[in-house]
Amino acid sequence: MKKQRFFLLGVLLLLCGLCHAQDVKVTAFQRMDRDLMARTQERLDLNDDPCAIVRISVADVKEYTFEGNIIGDVIYKTGEAIVYMTQGSRNITIKSDKFGSLRYEFTQKLEKQVVYKMTLKFIESDANRLRTLLTPVVGVGSDLSYGLMIGVVKKTGWYLKAKYDFKSLSTDTECDKGGNSPDGEAFWFTGEKKSSRLAITTGMMLRLAKPFYLYGGAGWGYRKLAWETADKLWAECNDLSYSGVEVDLGCVLRAKSVAFTAGIQSNSFKYWEATVGIGIMF
Repeated sequence: MKKQRFFLLGVLLLLCGLCHAQDVKVTAFQRMDRDLMARTQERLDLNDDPCAIVRISVADVKEYTFEGNIIGDVIYKTGEAIVYMTQGSRNITIKSDKFGSLRYEFTQKLEKQVVYKMTLKFIESDANRLRTLLTPVVGVGSDLSYGLMIGVVKKTGWYLKAKYDFKSLSTDTECDKGGNSPDGEAFWFTGEKKSSRLAITTGMMLRLAKPFYLYGGAGWGYRKLAWETADKLWAECNDLSYSGVEVDLGCVLRAKSVAFTAGIQSNSFKYWEATVGIGIMF
């Protein structure tokens, strides 16, 4: 059991290092008829035809490289790259270590001696949104318990889960699973039994992929079981009643704003149950 605990802890620590790069997007592309740079600072292509110019506006522009029908070196200025391209060009490829590669199709063919302006901007992709989880959950084991799970997560986040079976349990005496009292007296039982279950856990949530999340944590709880004796007393079975540390591990699958949760939970690594739920994640 110790090996399993160290393995789960190792998995959680490893996943903490996962990250997701930002995306870059072309937010504007337009023809600049009043900009005469393509005429006053002309550059000819291999056929001695004048080039078009694409002025690319973006922060940290020197971290970008450009590919396509480019003539000569790219001119880098503060916040802007000036790219000479052959007339008739249809696209340009933009590369950066921050987001990878983006191939952009021009909305129109480039014309010679015309200046175009392109604006790039880093955006936070849909996968990087801060999301809130809210879902009812059911604990399914020897007993059923009901509760609520809430969480907040981006790449990493937290969750809190509480479950209770809404049953109070008071007992008159104790016994072991063999039906014997602490002093060795054997009880006779009617066959009636009562139980009570409470669990509160909290921990970390990690996004493994855009719609898939892993959660794991710990907390406190109990599961109590009592049998009715022939004398109409209730005896708590110590061998099948547990109280102490709760451990929790599971996953969340998001389909648009609907969230499906599934996991396993244990009290003291002795009482085990499944946890399932359907809720919302927005």
